[in-house]
Amino acid sequence: MEADPINVLLYDIREMKKRLDEMEKEPLKLKAKLVEEEAGESPEEIKALEEEALKNGKDCEKLKISS
Repeated sequence: MEADPINVLLYDIREMKKRLDEMEKEPLKLKAKLVEEEAGESPEEIKALEEEALKNGKDCEKLKISS
């Protein structure tokens, strides 16, 4: 049985979207670590800010200022 070309393309698009989403998260994670390491924050506080930044899609510096 041969795969439907449209379904193959849709699958490829979904996979690319997943990879792109992961790549978009990495700069936020790195920025959070850099900001918090400069401020001398604990690893737990860094992790909490990373998670909040990823959840809200905001820059960690903006989150830190608003806290």
